Amino acid sequence: MNEPVPVRRSPWHIYPPGWKPNHWLVPYQGDAALIHHGHSDPNDHSQCGPLLFCCAKSQQTFVESFPESEEAKADWGLTEAEHIHEWMQQGVQVLYFIFCDPVSPRGLFAGGLSGEQARQALFRERLLEEFAANATRLR
Repeated sequence: MNEPVPVRRSPWHIYPPGWKPNHWLVPYQGDAALIHHGHSDPNDHSQCGPLLFCCAKSQQTFVESFPESEEAKADWGLTEAEHIHEWMQQGVQVLYFIFCDPVSPRGLFAGGLSGEQARQALFRERLLEEFAANATRLR
């Protein structure tokens, strides 16, 4: 029988001034959070959702890796988990998390979560690193 691999929390996080444990770093365009369009059907927006960055390090690594992206040009704000949860209650079905690799200091993962998994990750009841196996390596 295989033993489960222990989940390692990323030791690389760097938090911006004013950071609180219930904050996420979110890119905004005006008053609206930037949305990842996770769909191919232009009429089906069920897989669209905001991008949530775990810390300032993930933001910096993403912007350096994708300097022409909308995120690189965005205004960034600390956003409380409770506020993001309100978005979910108003119909947002998927949250897209960008998070630090727990093994590589320059590594970055991205993945969408929905339902209870999204809520648990949002409120940090489960570590994002638990979802790394199903996430996309960005760097």
